[in-house]
Amino acid sequence: MNRHAWREVKRQLRESGAAGVVAVVLVMVAGAWGGVFWSLHGWVDRELLARGRATTVVAVARGPAEAASLRQALSARYPDVPVVALSPRNVQEELARWFPELATVLLTLDERNFPPILQADVAPAEESAVAAWLRARPEATLVESSRAWQARLESAVSRVLVAGFVLAASLLAGCAVVVLLVVRLLVLAHADEIAIMRLIGAHEGDIRRPYLISGSLLGAAGGAMGAVALEGLQVALHGTLPGLTVANWLLAALPVAGAATAAAGAAIGLASLPKEP
Repeated sequence: MNRHAWREVKRQLRESGAAGVVAVVLVMVAGAWGGVFWSLHGWVDRELLARGRATTVVAVARGPAEAASLRQALSARYPDVPVVALSPRNVQEELARWFPELATVLLTLDERNFPPILQADVAPAEESAVAAWLRARPEATLVESSRAWQARLESAVSRVLVAGFVLAASLLAGCAVVVLLVVRLLVLAHADEIAIMRLIGAHEGDIRRPYLISGSLLGAAGGAMGAVALEGLQVALHGTLPGLTVANWLLAALPVAGAATAAAGAAIGLASLPKEP
């Protein structure tokens, strides 16, 4: 592009005003929002839903004697499976650590109110067999597996992820509509100049290209700001969620996606106008 075309792009960016700022903000929020959901989805898959991890099967025994009997039977049936027995006192203290705001109340209760628990760490392939064997034992009142709550968590995460991406897509669509309106207003405001350019033989592409570039720059700026916000969020949460990482390709893709979305809106805005404004 020549110097005149770049001056035209700068003028259009300046004249886009508040509507242009709204488009940038929409892309920024959409990019950061979608990036957060994508990164959280990856973190949940790595940290909570890893398929290769050992599965924990928990059995609640009817009493201390039943817990001892169940542990002995489990070790005899599956000698390679490590089993940890938690006495009622251990369960009470563990719950107090999980819920510190209720620790005072939990620790003052009679430990006989808490059941003994057995924890068995099994390979994913053995989880179903071990859980079924424990459920068939009369000493156990309740048997749960970490694989079961992982499945429920995966289903919930999938639904939240879809909802998050729908919201991000809606924001990007709103950006495209805003850019469309900005381009239409700019073209109508410059109708006389466009008519003069056509009279002196300017090509249609040379006339419309600055509007497409202006829209793309608005989207790219919003995407870049969204990438910066996403990176800042990762740094802020590093101490709380050390495993949460934002992929470099995702940071690089946000400005490109913003530019493409805004360019699409600008193209629609130009295509809907007559050839002779």
